[in-house]
Amino acid sequence: MEMNLEIIRSTVGDNYFFLIADDRGKATLIDPVDGALAVERVRQAGLELVSIINTHFHPDHVAGNPEVLQAFPEAVVIAGAVDSDAIEAQFSDGRGVDQRVVGGDSIEVGSISFDVLETPGHTPGHISVRWGKHLFSGDTIFVGGAGNCRYGGDPKALFETFRDVLHNLPGETIFYPGHDYSVRNAEFLLSIEPEHKETQAVLEEAKAALQEGRLMTTTLGREKLYNGFMRFGDSSVSEALQSGYRELLEQARSVSESEEEAVFRSLRSLRNEW
Repeated sequence: MEMNLEIIRSTVGDNYFFLIADDRGKATLIDPVDGALAVERVRQAGLELVSIINTHFHPDHVAGNPEVLQAFPEAVVIAGAVDSDAIEAQFSDGRGVDQRVVGGDSIEVGSISFDVLETPGHTPGHISVRWGKHLFSGDTIFVGGAGNCRYGGDPKALFETFRDVLHNLPGETIFYPGHDYSVRNAEFLLSIEPEHKETQAVLEEAKAALQEGRLMTTTLGREKLYNGFMRFGDSSVSEALQSGYRELLEQARSVSESEEEAVFRSLRSLRNEW
């Protein structure tokens, strides 16, 4: 069984979205914000589009749904149960979410079966989908970063997603985020730990990817080596925050259930202003 993956750079924003097909040509689009480009790529590849998968309700991930559905009316829209109402509220054509999924469900795309993971935090009902070592993570985790919580999100929920979901996936898992903030994220991390060698290496790779116009990807195992949002239990991160941002860390401790959560919250607050 093969998964054929095309990573598509949107022309209507800074998003990336994904066209995935099995070896018989049945396909799905994940977060096709750029409807015209999505339709073009499906047709060029000669694929049968069976579904759209939306990871969450934000317009920069779902706005292309109507144009895709107009071209491929037999395709179904699949989204997390919690975010589905917010997705449907954005469209007045009567076509909403056809299949509402929760963690533990499966999404079938021909011979490919994606596992649904509940990954809330960026939005209340954010989902990610996984097939083998491939994770399509929407705006939950980025190379060197974590999703923001400004638009309906919650840092506590996001921390718990990192602790209880992402940390428990195999280290070889490659994740595909909906945006590429890798250069800025690495620069931010180096502002906290300036001498961190792995972060320095990621920054150089991210700059090269940006120059070449391709999405920077890494594995969850590599993220655990340098991404502060994955290193919330690392004393060196806590010590760096204690040294440079003591007041912020203390404030985070006052609303957190653990030191790990306080570290995560502190990093998220700092990145908001970076």
